[in-house]
Amino acid sequence: MSGCPEGERRRLLTVLLLVLTVLSGLVDAVSILSLGHVFVANMTGNLVFVSLGLAGAPEFSVVTSLVALGGFAVGILFCRAALSRLSPPVALVSAAALCETALLASATVLHALDGPRRVLVVVCAAAMGIQNAMAGRVGIAGLTTTVMTRTLVGLLGDTGTAAHDRRVAVRQALSVAALVCGALAGGLLVLLVTPPAALAAATGCALAVAAAATVAARR
Repeated sequence: MSGCPEGERRRLLTVLLLVLTVLSGLVDAVSILSLGHVFVANMTGNLVFVSLGLAGAPEFSVVTSLVALGGFAVGILFCRAALSRLSPPVALVSAAALCETALLASATVLHALDGPRRVLVVVCAAAMGIQNAMAGRVGIAGLTTTVMTRTLVGLLGDTGTAAHDRRVAVRQALSVAALVCGALAGGLLVLLVTPPAALAAATGCALAVAAAATVAARR
């Protein structure tokens, strides 16, 4: 994609990261509703769940939350070791999304076969760790694909100030909307269809991103 203008490259990366933000909402809906009280994309929530479990709240599993944190860490370390040197950024997105596709497809099959919940948690969390590490290295302002706390602070606290880029504000707003839409779609699929259907939708998102990024990287 070396021949593409910088603006076109950033627009493509923005769209791809927004699709992955939808994916994050999908998988967290699955993990919360069908794998117990655990996040696979939002690790801040898991730290709170670990604390509640240690306090004795019976609905929160310390072990399951720690498994998610461990899987997420493995995904980050894998991206750092195996993918971080890829260039241009769209090639990194392509490779990371392909890894996510493989992991989420495995999770879809495993969930359909009633596989162990904690194995599902670690597989999905590893996929999200790869995604988060990749998004951080791509570095599109306002698009983390999972963590919305800082995004909301920027959107609500900085919008209208001289230092705030309107384009960043638009990306932040779209990011919040994408996560909400993904979680809503995931919840509906889990409750009205099956959890594997929601994971299949997430796999489809990852595959679409991988395909688009691969085509762009070869231009």
